[in-house]
Amino acid sequence: MNKLKSINVIIIMAISLCFSINVGISNQIDKINLFHSNIDVRNFEIDTTTLTLAPWYNPILNGYYIVKQNNINFIVLKTSKTEFIAVKANDLILITLTSPRNLFIFFVIFLIGFVYLKKELKKHYYTKKIIQLNKQTDTLLKAFNLQTKSAANANSITTLSESISTLNSHVEHYVKQTQTSIYQDKLTLLIDRHAYIKHIDRQISQVNIENLKCALLFIDLDGFKKVNDSFGHSFGDEILVQVATRLANVIRHNKLNNINPANQLEQNLSRLGGDEFSIFIESVESEAQVLDIARNVLNELEKDFVLGNKIIKISASIGIAKYPESASTPQALLQLADVAMYRAKHDGKGIFKVYSPEMGNKMRRYHYLLEELRLAVARKDFYLNFQPIVHVEDCMIDYFEALTRWNHSIEGMISPVEFIPIAEESNLILELGDWIMLEACRQMAAWHNAGLRKVRISVNVSGVQLKHRSIYDWVMATLTKTGLSPNSLMLEITESTLIKADSLIIKELEKLRKEGITIAIDDFGTGFSSLSTLADLPIDVIKIDRSFITQANKSKKYLDILKTICELGQKLGLKIVAEGVEEPAQFELVKRIGVSSVQGYLVSRPESSVNVGNKLLNKNVSNMSGSGTSAWEISN
Repeated sequence: MNKLKSINVIIIMAISLCFSINVGISNQIDKINLFHSNIDVRNFEIDTTTLTLAPWYNPILNGYYIVKQNNINFIVLKTSKTEFIAVKANDLILITLTSPRNLFIFFVIFLIGFVYLKKELKKHYYTKKIIQLNKQTDTLLKAFNLQTKSAANANSITTLSESISTLNSHVEHYVKQTQTSIYQDKLTLLIDRHAYIKHIDRQISQVNIENLKCALLFIDLDGFKKVNDSFGHSFGDEILVQVATRLANVIRHNKLNNINPANQLEQNLSRLGGDEFSIFIESVESEAQVLDIARNVLNELEKDFVLGNKIIKISASIGIAKYPESASTPQALLQLADVAMYRAKHDGKGIFKVYSPEMGNKMRRYHYLLEELRLAVARKDFYLNFQPIVHVEDCMIDYFEALTRWNHSIEGMISPVEFIPIAEESNLILELGDWIMLEACRQMAAWHNAGLRKVRISVNVSGVQLKHRSIYDWVMATLTKTGLSPNSLMLEITESTLIKADSLIIKELEKLRKEGITIAIDDFGTGFSSLSTLADLPIDVIKIDRSFITQANKSKKYLDILKTICELGQKLGLKIVAEGVEEPAQFELVKRIGVSSVQGYLVSRPESSVNVGNKLLNKNVSNMSGSGTSAWEISN
């Protein structure tokens, strides 16, 4: 179609050019001076000359009479009675073509033709490109399985426009999905930690300008690991989804929403990972507002979680950090809120704590000691002291308790009250406990061979060790390695640990008792267990916590509780040991109410193995060989 149009235009231009030459010839004829002409003029007699009209298909000479002689055409200029006056057609045409007027006309026609041709070529180029683009967009549409709404008779430009519009819509949708996928937690559909920190960073930059205050809540679920362990991870995942829903309700209720326009995700609520969540409060009007939001979170999470036919109860611990008082960067703000959250867990769980510098100091101390403890455990940089427990009647040694000591090269003596909890939280207690058990049994085997055949060594066992060690295999392997008799070993386990122990651990403790190992319940009275549980636990000894001994002479209630424990223990055939006896009055009290053995500074502070050897073995060898024990000289 375009080619035919171009041919028509060319024909019209050619005809126009020929017509212009034809007109120019007429004008040129009028200007010829027959007497003084610069063109060759010929005369032809009428009688001997044949005159013809130019054929119709010759547009240049159309309308002119031609005299043909020797194959040369002459155009008739004038006619007289006897002759024709004519000039050569080629000469006349040449003069006409070279005239200024016709040259201008020819130039204009050529220019118009050139512009038109260039336009047509450009149009043809773009048409070809559009066809190629349509093919490419068709390929893309097929690849994405997309369809356009173009009509069947639509031209190529309309088709291309519809294809591009369809692809744009798909790309926008894809980008939105991609952003959502990148920044969204797959389980709870909340934004992840990375997107959350970026959002806080943007908000803090805005806060710097507006001089506002912000706050961040770090939320950690209490007891969530037990849910996973008891019911499985799919059950735990459903709990996390419900937690996310409840926290989203808190966000809406307190009008804390900030929806990202690109992916439509809530930016002030995030799942940081595991069972950790966080809420960002962009504008804090007062501290009371932040505390109210924290209370709302705790109330929401304390409600029952119903999954199928099961009802689960969990709580949460919340740490709060404020900008700019606590920190000036998102990472630091999150970290300090985490520190405050750990304080909340330490102080009882199910509560919230606001970060203070004192918490930061404790956390730095914690991490410092943790790293030093790792090195010390690797180097076995500890030693044991031994505190005697004696019978109240004659101060004969009942057993020694092995106590771990750590003499740090820079800090000096670090209390077990400080480093043992860190060892338990980091599981370093496993390696440290192996060393303690081995060294205590090795020392007792040496004393046993020296004559202390009726004295036991007592070793404390933590709940972490019970979870990660097969207590029976572990203890028996150590006894075999050191050659110590099972009758010479006592294991002390805290009341709170025994209450939580599962049936498998209880069975292993029973097996150890059958081997002759004594099991003691330590710190009794602090675990809030029912006294009736004493009948079900595999124990031989009750060690009454020092707090009861301290208060018994001051409070009748404590004294009555102490008497009740002693009477119940005696009826169950259990040996009663009083911890923390530091005054003679306390000694007389526990002796009077039926306590069989005492431990405390009144009897002796923890001693090194060398001091114990000097005090017993060097002075009472003959007495020990007969009795299997020895009296402990009380220095106070």
